[in-house]
Amino acid sequence: MKYNKNQLQKYRQNALKIDTTLDLETLAKERFPTTVLALSNLHVIGSICYDENEDILLKAKVTGQITVPSSRSLAPVIREIDLNFDERYIEDDKRLVDFEETDPVFVLENDTLNVDEAILDNVIAELPLQILTPEEVESDQLPSGKDWHVISEQAFENEKKKADKIDLDSRMAKLDDFFKK
Repeated sequence: MKYNKNQLQKYRQNALKIDTTLDLETLAKERFPTTVLALSNLHVIGSICYDENEDILLKAKVTGQITVPSSRSLAPVIREIDLNFDERYIEDDKRLVDFEETDPVFVLENDTLNVDEAILDNVIAELPLQILTPEEVESDQLPSGKDWHVISEQAFENEKKKADKIDLDSRMAKLDDFFKK
């Protein structure tokens, strides 16, 4: 769904309501080929309207499913999508200084609002960094190979503490107690 600014002019008084199902799988695989293995049709409910500053506001609720690779084994993992987002689109990039750095404000490109890309960007942004299959969540076994193995952060900290204690010169051990007082 792409809307030219001229198309949206007629919705200045009343918002354009959106209630549709989108097939964005091809676009998702093109833009994020290593992240998206599959994407179901997405149900989108939302609106596009103007505010008092002549900015375009996009509000949407998106539901569906996305299949992504496990961050540990690259096995496919199906995740539910249920997200809400609000974005503001402005015409002049000089107005970006009026907003906080964390505000979702974007400059309209070619006077066109590309809702498909906005939805897809938000779906990808909502993915966690660590995605595991149900089996990987329940298993404590981490990947390993010849001359290497993955350890948990907790195990790393424990090994680091052991190494620190071993490196401590026994003649200097009494100084360790000096600084505790």
